[in-house]
Amino acid sequence: MLFNLEYDRGNVLEGYLIPDGFSDKPQIRVSDADGDLMVLPCNQVKQAVIDSGRHEDGLVGFKLDTTVIPDLAKRTSLMIHDAKSGLLIYRRPQTPNIVPLKVLRLETQLLPMVKFDYHCGRHFQYELSSVERFGHETALQAFHLNAIRSIYISGRLLMRNYEEFLDKGFKVIVLLTDPYYELALRIFLLKRMAKTQISFFGDRDKIILAPAAEHLAEVNLESEASLKMALKKAPQNVRNVLVSPITRQLATTIPEQTVTRSDVATAIDLLSRFAVVGFDTDSFYFQQAVGELLGISVDDFPLTPRHSALENIATRLRSLHIAELMLEEDLIFDHYVREAMKPKAPDLPQTIKNPHAKTSH
Repeated sequence: MLFNLEYDRGNVLEGYLIPDGFSDKPQIRVSDADGDLMVLPCNQVKQAVIDSGRHEDGLVGFKLDTTVIPDLAKRTSLMIHDAKSGLLIYRRPQTPNIVPLKVLRLETQLLPMVKFDYHCGRHFQYELSSVERFGHETALQAFHLNAIRSIYISGRLLMRNYEEFLDKGFKVIVLLTDPYYELALRIFLLKRMAKTQISFFGDRDKIILAPAAEHLAEVNLESEASLKMALKKAPQNVRNVLVSPITRQLATTIPEQTVTRSDVATAIDLLSRFAVVGFDTDSFYFQQAVGELLGISVDDFPLTPRHSALENIATRLRSLHIAELMLEEDLIFDHYVREAMKPKAPDLPQTIKNPHAKTSH
C-alpha cells in the first residue's frame, strides 16, 4: 500500500492512497477528535499510477475542500485513515508542541509495547505502531512521508532493509531483553496462538508463525524434558521463528535468512548507530534516555514488567543445551552489548595512579 499527503493548505488538502489490489477501490475515513465525519471514495485520477501499472483506473487520489467539509480549516484535529485497514494516512498536529523528530522504536519482542507506543506516539504528528502488520512496502512508505517532520514508527522490522533512513534523519530507539526470556515469551505466545486468536499478530505474522504454533501446541511449559524435545524436533520453519531473533532482525533482510556468528558483528555495528539502546532490566535508564531524546516527561512511561511465569520458563531453558545452541548468536550479541554499556570507572587520582612517586616532607 502506498499513501501520502501532497499538501494541506487549511481549507483544502490533497493526497493519495494506492491499495495493494490492482482493481481495489480505495476509500478514506475522515474523522476528528469528536469522531468519524465521513467515508469517501478516492475519486481523483493519478495518471502516473496508471502508467506505472500500479492500479487499474488510477482513481487513488483524494481531495478535501470546503465543498466537502465547510469548516475544514477549523478542524485542527482532522485525521484521514484508510477505511479498509485503519492505517493512518495523515493527521494535523494534535498539540502545539509536537516532537520535531522522526523516530523509529525497533520492536525486538514478539509482544509489542502497545501502551508505551501510545504514550510516545501521541506527541508526534504522525504515528504508526506495529508497522510490520502492514508489510514491507507500506512500512517503507511511512518512512518516505516527506511532507511531515514529526513521525513516530514502531515495529518488529528487519532493520537492514531500513538502514538508509538513519542517514535521512531518523533516530532509532530499542529496548533489548535477555535472549532466554524472549525465547520463553515466544514459546508461551506461540503455544497460546495454537488455541486462540492473538489480536496483535497481523496476517503476515500469522502465516509465518502458524507452523511454530502448531509445533508448540502441546509443549508442557513446566517440563524441561518437554521443552527440550520440542526444540530438538523443531523443523526449519519453526527454527526460523526461534533462533537468535535479535541478531536476525539486525543482520538479515528476509525472514528465511539464517544467521551465523559472523552476523553478530554486523548486528552490533548497526546497533551502534541507534540513538537509544536500553535493557529491560534497567527500565529507568531507558525511560530517562527516551525522555531526554523526545523532550517529554518520563514519569508515567508505561513499560511492561517481566512476568514471573516467563522468568520460570526462561530458567528451565537456561539448563538446556539445545536452547543455548538456538540462541548462540543472540547470547554472544547480548554479552558484547552489555559489556560495551557498562559504566566506565572514572580515572583515578594522580596520587593513586603513581604510588611510587616521591613526595616532599
